[in-house]
Amino acid sequence: MGQAEVITLTDGRTLGFDDVGDPMGSAVLYVHGSPDSRRARHPDDDLAARLGVRLVAVDRPGAGLSSPHPDGTVGSFADDAIALADHLGVHRWLPFAWSAGSVYALAVAARHPERVARVAVAAGLVPFAAYATPGILDDADGGRWMVAELGEELGAAGLAEAAAPMLAPYPCDVALAREHVLEQADPVRRRELEAIPGAVDALAAGVADSVAHGLGGLVRDLELQVEAPDVSWDDVAAPVDLWYGQRDATAPPAFGTWWAEHLRWGELTVVPDAGHLVALSHWEPILARLLT
Repeated sequence: MGQAEVITLTDGRTLGFDDVGDPMGSAVLYVHGSPDSRRARHPDDDLAARLGVRLVAVDRPGAGLSSPHPDGTVGSFADDAIALADHLGVHRWLPFAWSAGSVYALAVAARHPERVARVAVAAGLVPFAAYATPGILDDADGGRWMVAELGEELGAAGLAEAAAPMLAPYPCDVALAREHVLEQADPVRRRELEAIPGAVDALAAGVADSVAHGLGGLVRDLELQVEAPDVSWDDVAAPVDLWYGQRDATAPPAFGTWWAEHLRWGELTVVPDAGHLVALSHWEPILARLLT
C-alpha cells in the first residue's frame, strides 16, 4: 500500500487518498464499496504499476482520512473527484468502482463528462429505484432484500439507522474488523479471499476505516443507497465496462443487466464462478480493459 495523502477542499473538508502505481501512467480513480475505504482494494499495487496505471484510491466522505459530509451526495463526490484531479494535474479520470462505489464513479462521468474517458464498474450496486424491476432481486441475498424492503418502509434515514450497526462493528479496530470480514464471508467469498494474499487484511482495513470518524459516514452512504441520485445516468457519455460475478448474491448479474440497459454504452461481462470479490480476483483484466 502506498503513502496516504490528504488535500483540503474549498469548504474546509479533507479528502484522503493513496497515489500509487506508475506515476506517469493513465490515471485510474478507484472508488471503494461500503463499509470500506481507499485501502479496500487489491493488496498488490505493483500490478497497477506493471500495467502502466497511476492508481488513485480515494476515501469517500466520513471514511479513512476524508472528513464527514452529512449533506454530501453522489454529485458532490463527483465534484470532489474533479478537485482531486485538478490538484494532481489529472486531465481525465478512468474511474473504477467496486460495489456501492458504482453510483459515485458514474456520477463523476455524468457530472463532468469531459473529465472522464472510460469507467469500470465491478459488482456494482444499482440505484434504489431499480429494485422495482421485476426479477432483479431473484438471486440477491438477504442484505439486498433488507435494503429494498426497509428502504421502502422506513425511508433513507430509517434504513440507514437500522442497517449501519449491522454492517460494521463500532468502535472498531483492525483485529475486530478482520473477524467481521471473515464472519460475513460466504463460501464463495472465502474462496476468493484465500486466493489473494493480503485480501483479508485489505478488506479489514477498509471496514475499520469506514467508521474512523464514527458511524456518520456509513450512515450517509446508506442513505444515499435509498435517496434518488442528483445526477442523470443519461449524461454518462463514456463507455462503461460492467463486471459481475456469476455467483455474486450481493450484486447479482441482473444488476449488471440493469446498468447495461440504462447507460448509453455499457458492456456486461459475467465472470463464471466469481462472487462479489470479482473486483479483486479480476483486478488486472479490469484495469487492462479500462486502458483500451
